[in-house]
Amino acid sequence: MFKAMPLLASALMLVFLFSSCNKEAFDPALTREFVLQSTANGATYNIKVGLPSNYNPGVEKYASIYVLDGEENFDFVSNKCREISDRLAVANAVVISIGYGKDRSIDYTPTKVSSVTGGGPEFLNFIEKQLIPEMEENLAVDTARSSRVILGHSYGGLFGAYAFCTGNKLFGNYILLSPSLWFDDLVSLQFEKDNRAENKDRAQLVFMGIGGAENAGRMQAPFEAFYQLLRDNYTQIKLEKNTEEDLGHRGSEHPNMIKGLNYYFQNR
Repeated sequence: MFKAMPLLASALMLVFLFSSCNKEAFDPALTREFVLQSTANGATYNIKVGLPSNYNPGVEKYASIYVLDGEENFDFVSNKCREISDRLAVANAVVISIGYGKDRSIDYTPTKVSSVTGGGPEFLNFIEKQLIPEMEENLAVDTARSSRVILGHSYGGLFGAYAFCTGNKLFGNYILLSPSLWFDDLVSLQFEKDNRAENKDRAQLVFMGIGGAENAGRMQAPFEAFYQLLRDNYTQIKLEKNTEEDLGHRGSEHPNMIKGLNYYFQNR
């Protein structure tokens, strides 16, 4: 059983999800679900965990993939990880999706520019101080930075970039999909510069994906600027970018997610 954390809104529960008629649903026998209340911001988060089909906690330690927008992405990412790891004949990862606690525009944005932004530091604190320790205490996941992945799209991709810049000691792998790097006058580029000296010589794996039909000035120019900063300044980086031609912000999400997961499994 998972051990209850301080200030948990309700008793921490480990439950099996019921079978779904949706053929895309991840195997319920491999799924765990519980809730965790953040001591940093007071919000309660629904956490889903997808285990590899051959999960053997007594023998093996597994990489962990932390997925933002968990309500939308858990099944898709879990299924793709299984498919990719099977096709490549490599060990699968434990998929950990984080549901919405506060509004995503609060949790995923690093600075406060309105009443519904700026909760990123507290959300990162929750991941670092509560969620990761909970997972690493109760599941057979590798505790090395190099075995942790964070995956996010749009504001989730913005938060992934924020974690790269300011929480780089937590994650060694980043899948940043259509990241909203335009936010707060390109503040992410300043975060990168401010933290570069500390981060630039660490081993990194970064996949950046975007849609070719996304707004060139608002989305693509900051995306390219961030990519070039990583390419030119990080000595131990494995870096890949992909543009899904003719696809927009939402249409490019799943194709880039698949390519990002493939890149991770092939290059980790």
